[in-house]
Amino acid sequence: MELNDFVHSIKGKPLNEANETIEKICGVAGFFETEDYEITKAIVQESRVEYGDWQTNLDLAIRICNLLKNQGIKPDVVIEPTCGTGTFILASMIVFGDTLKEIYGIEIYKPYINQLKHRILEYALKKADTCKCRICLIHQNVFDFDFDDLRIDKNKNILILGNPPWVTNSKLCEINSENLPQKSNFKRMKGLDAITGKANFDITESITYRLLEKFHKSSAYLAFLMKNSVAKNIVSEQRYGRFHINNMAQYNIDSKKEFDVSVAASLFVAKLNDGQARQCTVKDLYSLSTLYSYGWVGDSFVSNVQNYSQCSEIDGESQLTWWSGMKHDCSAVMELEKRDGKLYNKLGEEVTIETDLLFPILKSSDLKKSQIDSFRKYVIVTQKNVSDDTKAISCIYPHTYNYLTKHSDLLDARGSIIYRNRPRFCIFGIGSYSFKKYKIAIAGLYKTTTFSFVRPMENKCVMLDDTCYFLGFDRYETAICFLKILNSELVQKFMQSLVFTDTKRSINKEILMRIDLNKAANILFRDKFITEDEYRIATNYIVSQNHTCTQLTLPLFDVSMF
Repeated sequence: MELNDFVHSIKGKPLNEANETIEKICGVAGFFETEDYEITKAIVQESRVEYGDWQTNLDLAIRICNLLKNQGIKPDVVIEPTCGTGTFILASMIVFGDTLKEIYGIEIYKPYINQLKHRILEYALKKADTCKCRICLIHQNVFDFDFDDLRIDKNKNILILGNPPWVTNSKLCEINSENLPQKSNFKRMKGLDAITGKANFDITESITYRLLEKFHKSSAYLAFLMKNSVAKNIVSEQRYGRFHINNMAQYNIDSKKEFDVSVAASLFVAKLNDGQARQCTVKDLYSLSTLYSYGWVGDSFVSNVQNYSQCSEIDGESQLTWWSGMKHDCSAVMELEKRDGKLYNKLGEEVTIETDLLFPILKSSDLKKSQIDSFRKYVIVTQKNVSDDTKAISCIYPHTYNYLTKHSDLLDARGSIIYRNRPRFCIFGIGSYSFKKYKIAIAGLYKTTTFSFVRPMENKCVMLDDTCYFLGFDRYETAICFLKILNSELVQKFMQSLVFTDTKRSINKEILMRIDLNKAANILFRDKFITEDEYRIATNYIVSQNHTCTQLTLPLFDVSMF
């Protein structure tokens, strides 16, 4: 029967009778709320980002359900916590119809539920052998929903399935969304990490943790589409066996093909109430071939378990401190380019200022070679330490101060909390280490693990922006020695066993600080990769630093003079 013919056939029936008729046909309980019996196909999309982000296509959903079924997963109950237009619910009906008894779909956006009801009924009218399980669709925010209300029999096999929103809490805050979890530092970040971005998380991550907390001691499987970065965080949380989960697997998908987005994503599958696994196997969703495993090896979190086993002996704590580059959050004003001997800012203005506070600067995109001998931009460095009073600039460098004042509206509008209650025109990530003559740097935003040697340019030390990390040195010979160590096959293999190349910032300080430079030097000297002189230079320098950064006489103004 066609949908329109069916709707015509129930016109005039009491609400209870109409709903009972529909439930017998397609399983949806409480199909109509009023007696107008209108079934609307169309959706007025209010906000793709806020309400479900990217809907799953039916072919992908069926492929996933068949994958689960072929692994012996036969659910009595399917729960989809953010069901959207219900593709996974339809796929569950098609694939698991012989065992499925109940389906629960929760969705915050009412038009999606209306469309889902239409899809299920239309499908059931065309397929006489459609799964006759009971389907309960709930219009509610998943963060407010109490899963105890479902009253699922503990003896039933549960499959928690779906594609939660691929959007971060900070993004939803930007658009004033109500589709947010209650504010809490559930990732247990401390201090500056919570302030500067590490506490930002995907909504998928929050939903997954909530469901794991609720069901990890139940007879259940969890299968969610998610960004790879979220899957990594879930595995990372298993260091001390936070959840009773086992058989963690990550099936990489082609997100460009499936969702037309450029982000590394996968199907994450885990068996609940069965052990406390600490590693995840990565496979390809389409070929099902095994690629590698990642997770915890002892107390070390690694991106490739197999590679790590070949270089784990240098995993420890770096004897030298890796620093992040400077942060100013106002490139339109603070960064300048030289054309035909004149300086210009991003606003297109010609800029005439004193050059003492002007330094070459490199970004991640500039660190493409092992030896860097050119730069594209200059940066205005207003402090030599984060506590410096920038008012001194007005006395010594009036043109620079006037330029900053002229654009104070942009500088004062910098939103990050790190600039609050600090000197005007201040910067962040600056210290004596920033003015070291020679640097070994690495890009944080790229997949390459090659380290670059940065020498002074135009008779000035070169700054790095906050997407880069570096070690600073006073002497050329010392810097070159450590460059050789860091670009050795040993250290490169170690880096590649730690770096998750599908994350936005692949390389971070935490990873770099795990390189035990002393152990690396010992092994490389033993293997005759470095000479005795190079070994002596490296080890003597490590001893001399004693875990601190040497203080320098800096080529900047001294605030104490004024």
